[in-house]
Amino acid sequence: MKKATIKSRTLDYLNSNPGEHKTAEIAEAISASVERTSTAVSELAREGAIKKIKKGIYSGNNTGASAQTSLNDDLNQISDALRSPDANKNTIDKLMNLYDQHVERYTQWFDKSVDDDTDFEKQLQFIENFKGLTAIGDKLMKRWSLEHVGYDTNTRQAQEDAKAKTAEREKAALEDAPLRDRIVVVGKYDPKAEALIDCIPSSLKEISDEETEKIKV
Repeated sequence: MKKATIKSRTLDYLNSNPGEHKTAEIAEAISASVERTSTAVSELAREGAIKKIKKGIYSGNNTGASAQTSLNDDLNQISDALRSPDANKNTIDKLMNLYDQHVERYTQWFDKSVDDDTDFEKQLQFIENFKGLTAIGDKLMKRWSLEHVGYDTNTRQAQEDAKAKTAEREKAALEDAPLRDRIVVVGKYDPKAEALIDCIPSSLKEISDEETEKIKV
């Protein structure tokens, strides 16, 4: 009688023992080396005969694994697959194409649903929907530009960011500056008027507003 292979013994063990098992545990149970068992579980996982929970831990497909175990399996597969720049570009292209389709359908629906007789409140609701649609488009277009053009070569975006950063630095600098540097000159007297004001006695300059109103010229 032909002896069962390590792969078949591994598969039988996992299907007969529900739950998650480490490679070393499986090797001990089927009386095989850890190295050969590791090769066997890797091949079985690639073939879809068993589930890879995470590195070094496996379970059988028909062991009644919990929903949480299945979720962990999916999440681990996602985290193991690092996205490439090209994959990100393809994703944003798909999103933009879907957005274009949605905008086209919205345009057709809007043309049929809105006219001069449409209730004003409904028109306002349509406007709100349109604002949300344009906001989504704005974010998608910025993301598309970043993925395909790149941040450093996006001149307009870089200029706007530079302006915002400059304004923040100027504001922060003014907060710590002396009072004379924080004063903003909004206008100046004519030199002749300044000379005239300088001739006014200092005692009159210190008169309160209430007292000034009482002065008769």
